[in-house]
Amino acid sequence: MSKVIGLFPTPLMHCERLLDDETVAQLRERARADTLERNSQSGQLSHTRLLDPSTDPLFARVQTAAIPDIGRFGELLFGEPLAWAIKEMWLNVLEPGGSQFIHSHANSFVSGIVYLNRPHPSTHTVFMKSPGSGEFIFKNDAAGQRPGQFGADRWVLPEVSPGDMVLYPSYLLHGVPPNQGAQRITLAFNAIPERLRSLGYDIYFAGTPWPR
Repeated sequence: MSKVIGLFPTPLMHCERLLDDETVAQLRERARADTLERNSQSGQLSHTRLLDPSTDPLFARVQTAAIPDIGRFGELLFGEPLAWAIKEMWLNVLEPGGSQFIHSHANSFVSGIVYLNRPHPSTHTVFMKSPGSGEFIFKNDAAGQRPGQFGADRWVLPEVSPGDMVLYPSYLLHGVPPNQGAQRITLAFNAIPERLRSLGYDIYFAGTPWPR
């Protein structure tokens, strides 16, 4: 008997309806009302400044809703329950024709996206393998080739609804293709644990209030 084993899989968590309709509507309104900064790579993509969720009741509500799932996701990464906090949030507004270049998030361990309206299918988030990761240099792009979980180099998030949250390791490359539909609004965040432990040493991350 033969068996295929997937070694070192990358987790991604889709949390349906994390936020209620009222909270989603308030966040959409905040995104449209707050001062936005143009993205350096796309003039049709704008962001709010980075926000500390502990200083704003609306964003604190998002953190309270998200922390239990962040904790469960973090346990997949680090093997034990840890105290987690969201250290920054920001809102993104992607206009028709805009895109978000492939990138990852530094100085965090778990990152998340909360969808505040239903994105056009052209703007479903794309996650990619890191290039140059010790895999084959040659690639098979033949017409009959069928990408699978072991050979594909990208994965497109399926349909999501307003209020849904997606969690992923912060190192995972991701981006948004050109928007062929209406305005797309999301909330993004980065989260860190209170501490990590290795070889008898504890490393603590200071400066963030830890929800208990």
